[in-house]
Amino acid sequence: MDMDIVRQSVSKNINQTNCIIRGDIQNLIKNSKIELKSLSKITGIDYVWLKDFMDGKNNSNIPEPAYLSNMIYMLSDGILMINEDDRIKGVIDVLISEFEIKYETLAIYAKLELEDVQNFMDDINSISIEKKYKLAVAVLFLHYLFKRLPH
Repeated sequence: MDMDIVRQSVSKNINQTNCIIRGDIQNLIKNSKIELKSLSKITGIDYVWLKDFMDGKNNSNIPEPAYLSNMIYMLSDGILMINEDDRIKGVIDVLISEFEIKYETLAIYAKLELEDVQNFMDDINSISIEKKYKLAVAVLFLHYLFKRLPH
C-alpha cells in the first residue's frame, strides 16, 4: 500500500475525530454551561491549547483523547443517565474497592446505623430520603477527601 494513502487516511481519521470532539465540547458548553476554563481544570488540559483547539488553530494531537471523550460524555449525558441513588452506590463501591472503607465507617460518618447503609446497598428504596441525604453527603465528602490525597 502506498504510504501517502496511509498518511491521508490517518490524517482524515484524526480530523474527523477532532471535529467530533469539538462538536461535543460545543454541546457541553451550550447545554451544561461548562466553560472552557472549567473543562481545562477538570481535565488538566492546558486552557490555551484547548481554546486554540476549539478555534481550529490547533489540530495537533489531543492529549489523552479517550479520557477527554469519556469525560465529555459523562458531563454531557452520562451523569443524567444514572439516577442519584445509583450514583451514590457507585461512589460507595469505589470507597470500598479503592480505599477498603467498610459500611460501618460510612454509617459512623453519616450518623446512621450500620443496617441503614446495608439496607440501602441491598435496596435503594429501603431507607428514608433523609437517611439517603445523610449517606450521600458523607460518602461524597469522603470521596472528595480521598481523591485529593497525594498517592
